[in-house]
Amino acid sequence: MKKSIILKKFYTTLIFSLVASIGLIIHGVFFDLDFSQIERLTISGFILTFILVFGALLIMEKIFDLENHEEFIELESRVSKLESKKR
Repeated sequence: MKKSIILKKFYTTLIFSLVASIGLIIHGVFFDLDFSQIERLTISGFILTFILVFGALLIMEKIFDLENHEEFIELESRVSKLESKKR
C-alpha cells in the first residue's frame, strides 16, 4: 500500500477522533444528564478522551483491514503471474 494512502487514512482517523471526543464529552454531559462529566471538558479530560477514542479507532481499523490485506496479497500474486505469462 502506498505511503500517501496510509498517511491519508491516519489523518482522517485523527480528525475523526478529535470530533468524536468532543461529541462523546457533550453526550456524557447533556444526554445522560450526568453533570459530573463536566470536568471532562478540561484540557486533560479532552486529551484522555481523545487518546482512548483514537486508540480504539486504530485497533478497529486494524481488525477490519486484516481480511483486506490478505486479499491484496493474493491479488498481487495473481496479477504478477498474469504479467509474467504475458511477456
